[in-house]
Amino acid sequence: MTIRVAVADDHPTLLAGMEHLLTGLSGISLLGTATSSTELVALLSESACDLVVTDFSMPGGRYGDGLSLLRFLKRRFPATRLIVLTSIENHAVMQGILDVGAMGIVSKSDDLQHLESAIGMAYAGERYVSPRVTNILEQAAADADTANPLPQLSKRETEVLRLYAEGLSVSEIGARAGRSSKTISAQKMAAMKKLGLQHDADVFKYAVAHGLVSASQTSRQKARQSDEGVGND
Repeated sequence: MTIRVAVADDHPTLLAGMEHLLTGLSGISLLGTATSSTELVALLSESACDLVVTDFSMPGGRYGDGLSLLRFLKRRFPATRLIVLTSIENHAVMQGILDVGAMGIVSKSDDLQHLESAIGMAYAGERYVSPRVTNILEQAAADADTANPLPQLSKRETEVLRLYAEGLSVSEIGARAGRSSKTISAQKMAAMKKLGLQHDADVFKYAVAHGLVSASQTSRQKARQSDEGVGND
C-alpha cells in the first residue's frame, strides 16, 4: 500500500528538505508541495490524498493557518489525516493541535526523520508526537501540579494572541477565523486580563517568551503600530 502525502510549508529550504526525505522513502508517494493554505487546498482538491504534513504558522493564505486551517481541512477533507510540523513550543498550542484531530506533531527542533514514523503511525490510525513535543507536553503536565500555575487561556484566546503577535490586526484575525472583529477584540482583551498584560508590547513579549511566535515574527506588527500610531486594535 502506498501512502499519498502532500506537504505544506512557507519556508523553501525546509520544504525542499521534506520533499527530498519523502521521495526517498518506500511506500510513500509525494503528491506535491504547497507554500500556503491556498496552494494546499488547491492541491487536495485536485488529487486524492491520504495524509498532509503541514507547517502550523503559514500566514498569508486564503484559508489561514494554525488551528483555523486545521479545522477547515478536517471539515473539507475528513478522510485526510493531518500531521503538523512546527517550531512553536507552547503546550497549549500543541494540545490544541491534537484536540482538533491532528494525528501527529513533529517539532522542527527534532530530526526530520521523525516524519517517517509520524506518517506510518498516522496512516495506521495512531497518534505520534516527536521527542521535543513529548517533553513539552510532559513538562506542562508537571507544571500544572505546582502551587502557582500560569493562568489558563482558552484555545481561541491563545490563537488570537499568536496571530496578533504575528502581525495580523483584529479585523484580519476575525476574517481568518470566521468571527466578528468585536468577538476577536473581546478574546484578545480577555486573554490580556488573565495574563496581567497592559499593552500590546506585553503581548509581543509574552508570545515570544512562551513560544507562540519567534522574535522576528513580531516585527511586522510593531512596524505597523509605529507607522500608524495604533494602540490596542
